[in-house]
Amino acid sequence: MRFRPWWLLALGLGCASARSDSGPPPVTAPARAGLPGQVLDAQGAPLPGTRITVIPRVPSWDVRSDAPVARVTSGAGGRFEVPSLPPGEYGLAGITPDGLFAVGETLKVEAGQPVKPLELRAESASPGLLEGTVVDEAGTPLPGAALRIVRAGMPFDDVTLLEASAEGRFQVRSAEGAHSVIASAPGFSTVMQRVPQRGEPVTVRMERAADASMARAAVAWMKQTGVPLKSVETGQGLEDLAPLKLVLKDTRVVALGEATHGTREFFQLKHRMLEFLVTELGFTVFALEENFAEGLAFNDYVLDGRGDPARLLSGSAWNTEEVLALLQWMRRYNEDPAHPKKLKFYGVDMQFSPKAVARVKAYLAEVDAAQAAQAEEPLGWLALPKSGFNRLPAERQQEARAHLDALAQRFEAEKARYIRQSSAAQWAVARQCVRVLRQFVGKVLQEEEELRDRAMAENLLWALEHEGPGTRAVLWAHNGHVQRGPGEWREHAAGRHLADALGPSLYVFGMAFHRGEFLAFNMDPQPPPGRQGMVAFSVPPEPEDTLDAALAATGWPVFALDLRALPRTGPAYEWWRRSRRAHDIGFIYSDGGYPSLAQIHALRLYDGLLFVERTTAARLNPR
Repeated sequence: MRFRPWWLLALGLGCASARSDSGPPPVTAPARAGLPGQVLDAQGAPLPGTRITVIPRVPSWDVRSDAPVARVTSGAGGRFEVPSLPPGEYGLAGITPDGLFAVGETLKVEAGQPVKPLELRAESASPGLLEGTVVDEAGTPLPGAALRIVRAGMPFDDVTLLEASAEGRFQVRSAEGAHSVIASAPGFSTVMQRVPQRGEPVTVRMERAADASMARAAVAWMKQTGVPLKSVETGQGLEDLAPLKLVLKDTRVVALGEATHGTREFFQLKHRMLEFLVTELGFTVFALEENFAEGLAFNDYVLDGRGDPARLLSGSAWNTEEVLALLQWMRRYNEDPAHPKKLKFYGVDMQFSPKAVARVKAYLAEVDAAQAAQAEEPLGWLALPKSGFNRLPAERQQEARAHLDALAQRFEAEKARYIRQSSAAQWAVARQCVRVLRQFVGKVLQEEEELRDRAMAENLLWALEHEGPGTRAVLWAHNGHVQRGPGEWREHAAGRHLADALGPSLYVFGMAFHRGEFLAFNMDPQPPPGRQGMVAFSVPPEPEDTLDAALAATGWPVFALDLRALPRTGPAYEWWRRSRRAHDIGFIYSDGGYPSLAQIHALRLYDGLLFVERTTAARLNPR
């Protein structure tokens, strides 16, 4: 189960499964009594024959593989009964006989408390068509494959189960929202695939599991070609990284992913990689998954020593000893007169950013007082605290978008005059702040799925252009953002957009680990004392069939692997070309458990891997 905590709800993105509270009056049902319900269409007519799936609303439930708590089918009058549910919260979704997605309110079961009769409503909006075919690697349809249709929601996804037809086909009609299909069948690896656009048939291609000989060949190839590293820590010299010089010599962007946002060894190894790329290959831009305008203050520090890096990190997701050490190294590098080409820091993200608003206001006050006065109010909406812009009426949000579009046009029309009254560099940075504010508004208005990833790629490409020909950049972001192909939750990650623009001059390192600790935000609604906020979690060694276990089988505690060097024939390739489970943990986790593995195609997503066998949690800076 993919869970969105309260601070994401504050963004105002809503809940895809929200329904009216109107209906029959509550009845009292014991915690383990059968619960009656009914399925209705948009006009209130009963829908018999609807197949209903009941799942627990808990973060630990894995949408890919965990069993539902119940599956029932509505009978005459669209009525059904859900049996024996212990106290807790549950989600209900179903598929009607003609393929309509039907969703109910979250069911809350409390011992001895009244429970309303359950009601599922088929989609009332003009639903789009999700259709496709499940096939094997040869393209042969797989009849009866078990399917899960997942519609992204807030704070939990809506999930319903069905089976592919005798021809391997499926059809579901569902309202707006991001959808995925999960397919499983005996002898095949489970696959989860985004549906990029409803109305266009998709092919869900399943892979037969690799055999033991392929796994042995894959490990043997890694031992033959991998680059063991003596340490993740800086100050150990760079000789062990020297083999990567040939691998990366023609790259323009090296993207460094991470399987969690809170692993000390990942952050330290990224620091080592940055030192290597800067000192050995001439990279001069460090780009972080951080807001653009906020990144400007970090750049002031690394360039000129202005500001306190510890204070700049305070309140940031990157407020750790490891990131602080990296910033301090960048400053020391720039202070050295032997380095005339200075390192620059760029944020490439575009989330809520009062600093971007302040930059635009200050610039307009300097170059265009009349425009500054006109833009004062709409720009102020974008800086409202506590996600205030997200809660504004849609008409006001649309008005803000129109103001930003007009402001962008004015920046272009008045470019020469603005530059005369400031400088070309100041104009470019202020214009970019307008662009990231427009990206933020587009995300709030849900103008397109995955807008954030496209924006991050565009912002990095802007930084390369702004710095001039020949600029080379290191990008730090999560594995899910840097991947250069479609993944479980993203069809077009930032890495895929960068790959379209840069081709082979983009090199993406995914980061992986086998076991250990990491830092994450504890999403539990009532955590015990000492477990609130950012805390350490741990995971045990993963099963033998995972990518992480295979990497650990090399016996190397830390190493780099160039996947571009893999021969595209033979048993090792047969193992690597298949998808495989691997750690995929973001900013949040739970004491009650949380799915930590995702199914990934390493060869599609990454050009190389950086592996740490055992990890520890990143260390927060003192308050």
